[in-house]
Amino acid sequence: MKREIKIKTALIAIMAVSCVLSGCYGTTDGKRAEENISAGEIGSMKEDPSNDTSDTEKAQTEDDLKKDYSNIVENPNIAIPGYESIILKAGEKTQSVNFYNPGENTCYFKISLVVDGATCWTSELLEPGEEIHSIELTGALEAGDHPATLKYECFSLKDQSPLNGSNIELVLHVK
Repeated sequence: MKREIKIKTALIAIMAVSCVLSGCYGTTDGKRAEENISAGEIGSMKEDPSNDTSDTEKAQTEDDLKKDYSNIVENPNIAIPGYESIILKAGEKTQSVNFYNPGENTCYFKISLVVDGATCWTSELLEPGEEIHSIELTGALEAGDHPATLKYECFSLKDQSPLNGSNIELVLHVK
């Protein structure tokens, strides 16, 4: 078992180095990457048996954090998932996506999809680890490739004050 943990940790570290060097923090096909790890965390990855908890304990801890973020230690590093392109369906307002706030973040996300300069969808605040799999656009898109931006606004878990954000430029392949 200990050997499996070391192998998995090594694979995650390799994935993280590759991802950090390429700047991807995600995948080009819109599927979630296994891990999003900032460059500062790579050197500090260590096996810590004290972090092993059961699924029940993890769920209880996550539920407790959702109720009260006043004691959370905010990490200044924010992992932003990146995409080169997203495939959407032409002529439909309801779309399947895979947008998420990585679990290691200590902030809320508000994600907006901007197409041709107009915001066509905006999320509610997403807690760390929360995912969105379906969105409702303000209007259906025509088939073709559209330049788009995923706008990430970040907010403090303690008081919802604004933090840094990011704009990810991508192409929407509407088919």
